Amino acid sequence: MMGTREQTKGAVTRRALLGVGLLLAATSSGAARADGDTRAPAAKFVDDLGRKVVAVLRDPGLDRAARLRELTRLIDEATDLALVARLVLGRYWREASEAQRREYTALFRALVLKTMADRLDSYGGETYEITGVQRVDERDTVVSTRIQRPGGQPIAVDWRVRAEGGRLLLIDIVAEGVSMVVTQRSEVAEIAGRSGIDGLLQEMRRRLEGTA
Repeated sequence: MMGTREQTKGAVTRRALLGVGLLLAATSSGAARADGDTRAPAAKFVDDLGRKVVAVLRDPGLDRAARLRELTRLIDEATDLALVARLVLGRYWREASEAQRREYTALFRALVLKTMADRLDSYGGETYEITGVQRVDERDTVVSTRIQRPGGQPIAVDWRVRAEGGRLLLIDIVAEGVSMVVTQRSEVAEIAGRSGIDGLLQEMRRRLEGTA
């Protein structure tokens, strides 16, 4: 079993997996095949996002800083990080003050982008295919994909897409049956339950500064 410090570091790190997941899904050939209907809006949304990220990653005219700026823009367009942050904080959102909520949401976004930057050069050669589309309710659709890694086993990744205000937004990633939001919520609750909201914010700051 991990020690408390290792658990804390893991929780803060995994909170940033959304940005990493976008890169993982998007470093691909863009080929979309499915048993389900790839014409479904959610499937098209996932595939279009992949194509856009691929274009950024492979553009020889962009330096690293410009590539990060473009990827950040795409993440902000394709996701509702404020909603994801709130889902991850769970019941502690109601207990947090308005100032704590604002800082937590800002730190959450900063950690997503930091982890994406740290992992920017880690991917290459992955391909994906869309394998199914499942309507969950009137707002949410799950798009199932299979990611092929050079020299590795394929990974099953589901993307939960929500229709919100006339837009489609990515709100969760489920890798091999494990929801990032659910996993992170559990670990965030462990930190907040032990150290309170202020303790959670302090740990997030330390992680962002690279001292945790």
